[in-house]
Amino acid sequence: MHMLRNLLLGMAVAIATARAGHADCPCGADCLGGAGCIRGTVADELTAERAGLQREWLLQLPFDASTSQLERVSIGNGLVVAQTGDGNVHAIQATDGGPVSPGIGALLWSFPTGGGGGPVSPAGIGTDIVAVAHDKQLFGIERDTGQLRWQQRFGVLTENGPAVSGSWVYQPVGPSGLMRLPTNPYRPGPKAEVPTKADAKDKKKARAAKKKQKKDAAIASQESLEPRSLDSAGTIDSQPQAFNGGVLWCTADGTLVAIEPSAEGWQRNEFYLDRAPAGRPVAKDGAIFAATEEGDLVRIDTLDIQGGGLRLTWRVLLEAKPEADLFVSNDRVVVSLGEDGLACYSATTGEHIWSTWFPGRIVAVSGTRVWIIDRVGRLTGIDAATGERRERLCLGDFKLPVVNQATDSLILASPSGAVVSLKPIK
Repeated sequence: MHMLRNLLLGMAVAIATARAGHADCPCGADCLGGAGCIRGTVADELTAERAGLQREWLLQLPFDASTSQLERVSIGNGLVVAQTGDGNVHAIQATDGGPVSPGIGALLWSFPTGGGGGPVSPAGIGTDIVAVAHDKQLFGIERDTGQLRWQQRFGVLTENGPAVSGSWVYQPVGPSGLMRLPTNPYRPGPKAEVPTKADAKDKKKARAAKKKQKKDAAIASQESLEPRSLDSAGTIDSQPQAFNGGVLWCTADGTLVAIEPSAEGWQRNEFYLDRAPAGRPVAKDGAIFAATEEGDLVRIDTLDIQGGGLRLTWRVLLEAKPEADLFVSNDRVVVSLGEDGLACYSATTGEHIWSTWFPGRIVAVSGTRVWIIDRVGRLTGIDAATGERRERLCLGDFKLPVVNQATDSLILASPSGAVVSLKPIK
């Protein structure tokens, strides 16, 4: 009831604000009052089309923008999760989920985590749960309904948000801790894999499958659903992330830790970068890409042998010290070099492809463009093939940086709660 009351109040505020904005705005009904006039900005459909983009959806979040503002936007598993300074969490449907699901761009739910104040950590978005840390508490929220599944209180939470991977949530705690919790603490232990009919036709495969089934059942029976403390190997530098069915994180001194499921239960592997990381590593298609503060860019792969392991595939020395947020797309690794611009390398070989002197923060790699917010606050499109500047667009009030490493959509937001998603025109 409390959540419904907050949602209705927020919607009333948003509608009233939007109507007030329409009175004098030339955009008319296409304008969201909280974002000001969007005509001429990238959120305007005609402007977006000239830049080779199609506006997927435009939404004003339901909260009182006169007392709080949008603080953080997280993207993953078909959702855009926005967190506002009043402690509310809002989920937006970001993909087409089929005929029975809400339409793309629909507000699915709003959830109150409590009062505002304090740092806002990124949300962890899984296939059935959204994990949000707020005020020493971790909330497990049903992905589809926005209902509270569980909450857990900790003594100290860091600004690094949780990761959701498979049936588990991984939350950094204290100066150098990591807790693992089940996404559903009320479920029975994980079931062992059942042999298929195709396996049954081959007696040898059937026997092997049956043996594996018994082994998996034994492992599953030992898997406790109680919160468990994991050895983090040091202070965790950034939000952990899902990796090969398990989890990956990096410490402040450059130790990469990957915990993955295996036939024997769980396999832990570590890789030493030997230098502090420059931003969060990126896991893509089973490979790990990371940059260091000393100017290294590396690709690391898992070993396909008994016991696994991590091995260095390639390492290159960057032309300048990198800034946060690597992007990996279409066999391209794009990294910001601060005032020295951007550099692009082959994800397969590490070969240098191009460099450009246009400095800015990368927010998306979408289709044929690398989109950055440049030093004067404009949205700049860089040709992903050549590094040449192609577009320079006004952001209007959409000035809140939203870094999207999960999809090829360009997602922008305003502090007053307007969120827009754009995708490349094919």
